[in-house]
Amino acid sequence: MNILIIENSNTLAQLLCKTLESYQHNVTLDDESFANKNLLKRNIFELIVLNSDLGDGKTKEILNYAVKFKSKIKILGVCNKGGWTEKVDFLNQGGDDILTYPFPMQELLARIQSLMRRPKNYIDSRIYLGDIILDTDNKSIHKNEKEVSVRKKEYDLFEYLVRNNERPISRCELLDHVWDYREYIGSNTIDVHINRLREKLNDSKIIKTVHGIGYQVKKPIKAS
Repeated sequence: MNILIIENSNTLAQLLCKTLESYQHNVTLDDESFANKNLLKRNIFELIVLNSDLGDGKTKEILNYAVKFKSKIKILGVCNKGGWTEKVDFLNQGGDDILTYPFPMQELLARIQSLMRRPKNYIDSRIYLGDIILDTDNKSIHKNEKEVSVRKKEYDLFEYLVRNNERPISRCELLDHVWDYREYIGSNTIDVHINRLREKLNDSKIIKTVHGIGYQVKKPIKAS
């Protein structure tokens, strides 16, 4: 297997490299400069081992780029400082798993094997919008790791906006796709639901009013 290690500690990078090479893996070393960025487009690597705290936002920057190739590449984080919130952030930003250093090399190998057993067509059912997570399997919304209590129509409305985030959605289109045509819908029903979502998400800017057209949400970090 071809593995890319992105680690700014030379000691840890060499330890990971020697361990993985001893199990016949092909290893490429990199650091926060992300010199091998263009190789991801060529599907060279099957796994990235990434330091979860490279500093200056470098980890997030690399994750945002690497998740574009998640159907082909798994991402395993290595956390050598920080608490559980940093781990959650790493996973919410697109990482598949994370380990806290120091750890036995046997655990590293076991985690890698577990990741690679996931089917190639594995798709994350969650959609990420900053600190907001839309779980499309469970039909739920979470913010800052806490579930937001929403009604079914509020969830359906929000999901439709999120899945069509590249363009503003008219009120007529929302009525056609979110509400049953047999239902009586008042003229301000959509506006009421939008305002409720903004209040419950405690974010007045998450859903933007596009005057003369309808509504649009900001672009997700990644989507299923």
